[in-house]
Amino acid sequence: MTAGTFLVASPLLRDPNFARTVVLICDHDDEGSWGLVVNRRTTLTFGELLDDLPYSAESGGPVHWGGPCDTERLQLLHDLRREFDNEIEVCPGVHLGIDPTSLREIVADALLPGESLHAYVGYAGWGKGQLAAEIEGGAWITCTADPSIVFDEEPERVWDRVLESLGPKYARLTRVPLDPRWN
Repeated sequence: MTAGTFLVASPLLRDPNFARTVVLICDHDDEGSWGLVVNRRTTLTFGELLDDLPYSAESGGPVHWGGPCDTERLQLLHDLRREFDNEIEVCPGVHLGIDPTSLREIVADALLPGESLHAYVGYAGWGKGQLAAEIEGGAWITCTADPSIVFDEEPERVWDRVLESLGPKYARLTRVPLDPRWN
């Protein structure tokens, strides 16, 4: 497992926090892993979360739900064509982190064509060995992250799209009902 990996929830994963989610792993080491759920938007906007941004609460970009851990924490993923102090490249074309001063400058100007900025509240985290056990138990399917899916897809289509991109064996999982009693 490395940063830049997608965890795709198996239809077997019934935890409501993660059912039909795609998680972008942002960091993984011997002590554990953490990532951001890339396919769940909230009803919040940047303006509602950050009072000192140059637009009203009802305007601004959408905020995504990154996971159930530390939901007071704001994370930013972007593919902006400029570099920022202390940012981390999670995978080619996907960067994590923008300092508050730079964020104010970015939102005051329009993004360039092809640039994206996604905000997340919370994150998904696993302790030492926990994620490996979940993968071994069939809860997650892993694949290399695709930046176009992180930024360009409608969230409700992301889970299906990633599974379909993995071929027929995985594409058929998109037809498994959320509740097996519906079968």
